[in-house]
Amino acid sequence: MNIPEEFGSYLLLKKLAEDALGETFRAAKVGAGGIEQVVLLRVLNGKGLDGEKLWQSASSRASLQQALRSPNIGTGVDFGRVRSYPYVAYDYVSGKNLATLLAQSEARHSPIPTDHAMLIVERIAQALAVAAETRFQDQKIQHGFVVPHLAMISNEGEARLLGFEVGPGLRALAASGFRDASLNPYLSPEVLSGAPAAKSDDCWSLGALLFSLLTGMQLPEGPAGSHAGLVERAILSNDGTPIPTALADLIKKSLEPRESRIGDAVAWHKSISKLMIDGHFSPTTFNLAFFMHNLFRDEIERESQEMQAEQKIEWRPAPALVAPPAETRAAAPAAGAAAPLRRESTGVGIPPAAVANAAASGKSRTPLFAGIAAAVLLLGGGAAWYFLKGGGAAPAPTTAPPPVSTPGATTPSPEELKAQIDTMMSQAIAAQSEQLKTQYDERLKQLQKQLEESRRAGASSSSSPRSSEPIPEPVQVAEAKPSVPRPSEPAASTSAPAPRPSEPIATAPPPASVPEPAVQKPDPEPIPAPAPVAPKVQLGDLVRPGPGVIPPKLISRPEPRYPPQARRLNKSATVDVKVLIDERGRVLEAEQVGVRAGYGFDESAVEVARRAVYNSATKEGVRVKMWTTIRIAFKP
Repeated sequence: MNIPEEFGSYLLLKKLAEDALGETFRAAKVGAGGIEQVVLLRVLNGKGLDGEKLWQSASSRASLQQALRSPNIGTGVDFGRVRSYPYVAYDYVSGKNLATLLAQSEARHSPIPTDHAMLIVERIAQALAVAAETRFQDQKIQHGFVVPHLAMISNEGEARLLGFEVGPGLRALAASGFRDASLNPYLSPEVLSGAPAAKSDDCWSLGALLFSLLTGMQLPEGPAGSHAGLVERAILSNDGTPIPTALADLIKKSLEPRESRIGDAVAWHKSISKLMIDGHFSPTTFNLAFFMHNLFRDEIERESQEMQAEQKIEWRPAPALVAPPAETRAAAPAAGAAAPLRRESTGVGIPPAAVANAAASGKSRTPLFAGIAAAVLLLGGGAAWYFLKGGGAAPAPTTAPPPVSTPGATTPSPEELKAQIDTMMSQAIAAQSEQLKTQYDERLKQLQKQLEESRRAGASSSSSPRSSEPIPEPVQVAEAKPSVPRPSEPAASTSAPAPRPSEPIATAPPPASVPEPAVQKPDPEPIPAPAPVAPKVQLGDLVRPGPGVIPPKLISRPEPRYPPQARRLNKSATVDVKVLIDERGRVLEAEQVGVRAGYGFDESAVEVARRAVYNSATKEGVRVKMWTTIRIAFKP
């Protein structure tokens, strides 16, 4: 894996998003012992955003992270800057910001259900209400810049609001001219005009967020109180019906002028909580998490693999570098000012390549070259001993006498020392080669002498002293098939003529001992291994299609709810849903498979599949669990 980029005391593992406020990264905080924590790093380096002014107005709020602790507020880890770029680090939670969720919902034609929209905004309002009840520097905490880019929705369906540290600073930048089309609809006209902050400013942002989540559209810019007709005409993107009256009234009250607007985030949170209790809404984090997994399935799987790979990164800070010369230090600020960077590194982990050169600067190199010459001579003597250790003791290596420093003598230059060393090395190599050649010749003469002596000894042993004895005549042996004599038979069983009395009896050579052929025993018959016993099927086992398996059978299912938006557009679709049926015929899990149809078809099909009833699958007569697929068709 490539080494991550550095940003201050952080390693930027992956860039997650880029928007009008800057860039968001998954990053690792680096300490003295290496990587300490994975964080969500928000670098405020957006186009046109003055980081220096933002830091001047927000740097005093760093300790705010310790004062704000709530499940719906991002857990702050660090607040600082690298040169001119402020950043905020939060405890890492896998998920997406609300701006990304809105964009993905539109791209996938999968509108956000009303229940999910209400749950998200209710949790953001709760975060603002908790902050409004917390005192910091003798004042109640107000956000002041609630936009979708600073609201995180986790993959587990939890909403967290970020940016309390920099909210007032961003508000000040907006008042001085910082504008972006993706941010302006969520900021009250008072914020954009530079009016003093008020508690009701965040209520405008909550109403604009709820409008976007319900309709899939941004609130158009306009003066306060001018959006009532638009809200009444708007329809829900999920089912194509008008916004419920109670929700529409809450949005209109949020977009009124400041004097008639809902007073603060605490009152706004109470209003939406009452609607969720009194109305026909049943939002749950489980359903929101299921929606997130369907919408970002590929990204969630890829992130899991990336984080497993990132856990194997071993990072250790490099030791401090040797201080550069004074002239280099003096030139460094000017060079840095002349080359502005989008993102700067601070030197964590840079290898100290210049340490050796800096340490050796200005010192004599004579000891170094003398040491090299001594090492070469020692290595030459060791090599001679190694090659000649079998042919006698090798002569002691010749070592050059150490250089004698004469008082008043001038120190030779590096080039002269190098020439002297080359000459010494050539002489040493020539001397060692001559010694090796001499030893080799002597050893070769010794081996040749030993070879001649062994030949003479072999020749003398071959000439036997029995030369005076008569040589017997050759014995004629009849041709016959070779037979192996038995031990009980006499050795004279061969057909040979008897010797004459006047002739000496020739001693026949003893018959060669022919080994008796070994009797090959038949191989024992292999014992067949016992056949593996298949495990017995038990009630509730999860099985796959195969021999002896009867798949589940559908008994009944409710009629699918035709999505209003699809009906209005006269759309049709066929959706496949994969379901897990237990041993009692109940649906344990259901998930849409194949290409998504959009327009609400997929959610409706999954809902129908969950309520279907089956006869359970069986294997060898035992009821078991099994996956199957149900196809649901929608026709206008």
